[in-house]
Amino acid sequence: MATSYLDNYYARLGIPRDASQDEVQRAYRRAARQFHPDTNKHTGANELFLLVQEAFDTLQDPQLRREYDASLPEDIEAPPALMVNALYSRPQITPDEPGQVIYVLLDLKPSASEEERRLKPPLNVALVLDTSTSMAGARLSQVVKAASQFVSQLSEHDILSVITFNDRAQVVVPAQPGLDIQRLISRLSTLQTSGGTEMYQGLKAGLVEVQRHLRASATNHIVLITDGRTYGDEAACLDLASQAAQQGIPISAIGIGDEWNEEFIDQLVSKSGGSSLYADKSAEIHTLLEKRLNTLSLSYANNVKLSYENGAMSKLNYVFRLSPDLGPVSLQQPIFLGNVPQNDSLSVLLEFEIDSRGAQDGYLTLAEGRLSLDVPTRPIPSNSARFQLTRQISEIIEPEAPPNTLITAIGKLSLYRMQERARHELEHGDSEAAAKRMRMLATRLLSQGQRSLARTVLLAADDLKESEALGAKEGKQIKYGTRALIDDTEGRGKRGSG
Repeated sequence: MATSYLDNYYARLGIPRDASQDEVQRAYRRAARQFHPDTNKHTGANELFLLVQEAFDTLQDPQLRREYDASLPEDIEAPPALMVNALYSRPQITPDEPGQVIYVLLDLKPSASEEERRLKPPLNVALVLDTSTSMAGARLSQVVKAASQFVSQLSEHDILSVITFNDRAQVVVPAQPGLDIQRLISRLSTLQTSGGTEMYQGLKAGLVEVQRHLRASATNHIVLITDGRTYGDEAACLDLASQAAQQGIPISAIGIGDEWNEEFIDQLVSKSGGSSLYADKSAEIHTLLEKRLNTLSLSYANNVKLSYENGAMSKLNYVFRLSPDLGPVSLQQPIFLGNVPQNDSLSVLLEFEIDSRGAQDGYLTLAEGRLSLDVPTRPIPSNSARFQLTRQISEIIEPEAPPNTLITAIGKLSLYRMQERARHELEHGDSEAAAKRMRMLATRLLSQGQRSLARTVLLAADDLKESEALGAKEGKQIKYGTRALIDDTEGRGKRGSG
């Protein structure tokens, strides 16, 4: 039975602890429309629906509800209009055993009315565009085309700024209300390329522009588009990303071609709750920028973050966001998780390592702290609630299989993590181990019918023998190729709108 902060029956339905029976009924009907297997074909919907059903079966019965309430902490609270469900890979923790691993799939989904979810908070977005010499030709043309199309979709309430950077940064369009769309598009068409790539100045100017109109009632964001590597200012860029995150301004990035540094960019965006995308060809820029900006436009809650402490016998080892934007999440405190979409879930997979030696009977705390977020359309946008993830300590007599959703997610993520580990081994000078792991990854990919990606991985493994380095193009194809396999876009696309 779930009886802890933010992992309880009230949070599953997205209602306060003092909710009336009518409110319980309405919350259940709303949740059932979103998760019922008849209307939601997402692979995890069925298991989430069972959690919702379990919560409803108890809370709609006065006697069962009284008994359940008696088992809860006194000060239970939950963020408004948000359903929070947690799926665990194991129901129990074995006592006196080091090295146990447990996964938690945390799913956050709006429980607001359909009308409320349709409200669109204004955007406050800075486009930070690389205009170094390498962007000349099709790349800059595609960026201008994509940006112009995005600009044409903005409303009068949105705020957009455009910053270009090469050896220096220039604010091409300052952030200001009342957009003159034709003038913006005209200005974009005059962009020229020159010089090298100095990313920090561009990001700094973008942050200043977003700060001019920063407010919790808007979706604030920086989108970086680049095809190059920045040198000498990486640490300053990472510090800036941390500053931006603290102010509720995530940074996302689109990398074009082969030369940009995907390791650095992933560090940059994961520090702020943003995400990175890879445009192999210039023609893909338009689609990726449209995808990124559509995600921002359809955000329900922003700046979702966990401030946490590990339990005495546990350690949070790894966090990966499964939706809406795939990507690793920095463990730096607090953990910035990104946005909750209007008609979808923010889903993150947490990996804990447990050492239960000396543990007594009862419950073991995996982590506890506060979950904070902004709902821009609410009169008071900023909200937070205490959270605690726990598991009972007891001998496992009959092992129970993890939920299918978790098995699927961990299985898909394992391919991505294999290439992560190979990169780690390469960084530590063990190219032989990296090549061996790459060949294992290729075998797994082949068994799943991913022939093209498997061939790329095998070639990369062979190259490691000769050069002891991963090629720029192959590295990106392998990283973003294995990351894309985790995506469940088709399933999510079939979700009911609720």
